[in-house]
Amino acid sequence: MILYCDCFSGISGDMFLGGLIDLGLPVDYLKSEVSRLKIPFQLDTQTVLKKSIRAIQVHIVDPEENHHHHHRPAAELVRVVQESDLSDPIKKKSISIIGKIARAEGKIHGQKPEEVYLHEIGGVDTLVDIAGVLIGLDYFHIDKIKASSIPTGYGSVLTSHGELPIPAPATIELLRGVPVTGGQVPDELTTPTGAAIISTITEEFGAIPSMIVEGIGYGAGYRDYEKPNVLRLLLGRHSFSLLEEDNILIETNLDDMSPQIAEYVSEKLFEAGALDVYTTPIYMKKHRPAFKLSVLVAYDNLNQVRNLLFQETTTLGLREIAVKKAFLSREDRIVETIWGKTTVKISYHQNGFKVTPEYEECKIIARNSQVPLIEVIRSVQNTGIQSISPSEVGPKTMNNNQDSPQ
Repeated sequence: MILYCDCFSGISGDMFLGGLIDLGLPVDYLKSEVSRLKIPFQLDTQTVLKKSIRAIQVHIVDPEENHHHHHRPAAELVRVVQESDLSDPIKKKSISIIGKIARAEGKIHGQKPEEVYLHEIGGVDTLVDIAGVLIGLDYFHIDKIKASSIPTGYGSVLTSHGELPIPAPATIELLRGVPVTGGQVPDELTTPTGAAIISTITEEFGAIPSMIVEGIGYGAGYRDYEKPNVLRLLLGRHSFSLLEEDNILIETNLDDMSPQIAEYVSEKLFEAGALDVYTTPIYMKKHRPAFKLSVLVAYDNLNQVRNLLFQETTTLGLREIAVKKAFLSREDRIVETIWGKTTVKISYHQNGFKVTPEYEECKIIARNSQVPLIEVIRSVQNTGIQSISPSEVGPKTMNNNQDSPQ
């Protein structure tokens, strides 16, 4: 399953939990699983309206805090998770998120991660937010997570360290490498916990991906702004519909140019934005051997490719044919093979999927490992197939996939 996090109003741990509950995560199941942390907590939910949008608001309380927020060392939060009965994958990912927060706080305050005390995010609510979100992702069998850019808000916020700018130093450190925007709200839209979770679990940031939406959930923040203060979650499957694109096919016949030059020209054409380049042996007038050079190009790169062909080849003219290209939706995925991490391209269609190993990477593996290239390709392809879960393409297409090697 794919989860898209539409963070148009920021993100926090409780907003994420609220969105998952609104998607259908049973509250009783969530409480039961979170209780594996073996810490006292109280989790309540209520339905609220945020600018006429119905959303789920989550309240998490530590019964033992007596209205005073505990400031705990990050190492204590890690210890709680390590000693919990959470499943190993959730335990490992929770520790990874806590560690990321500790490293960010340590960098800001000049401390070692193991020495960092977590103030605003040192309470039970942080542990419940992190573990609860991971429990929810596991419940829906989500294996692909994408998100929008992250608005941070602007202005200043009062913390235990005094008044700090928004985004808070730890928050922006946690969002290093993530596309962010200040937004138009003079408040803290994204919390450190929200930043840590989204930056750890998300594989790609950008627009809504091609997907078949099967569920929509809204998680509410505590404050009210001019726009709805909610996190929107879209749950769905890969879209198997064919993608279409209008391109130009350029052709020219060459009988007075050395074929050796074709390789160089092809490289230049790809650099200029060509989508495909290929040659076809032909015979021209007086039965002279020649070859046809064909270039598929998008309209935006047409002039650049034209100029390059006139500059780098002996042609005096070009044939240009408008074509419509139909192609499968696809994605690159990193898989762990016996030779280390390797890239495969996965494309989806109505009757299954195709897994294509990255050829150049397989060549390097074959040379370095002294293994026949054909065996490397077959092994990497099988590993890629095993990385596909039924939730991504559905049990029917998994069981009837005709593109996997036998």
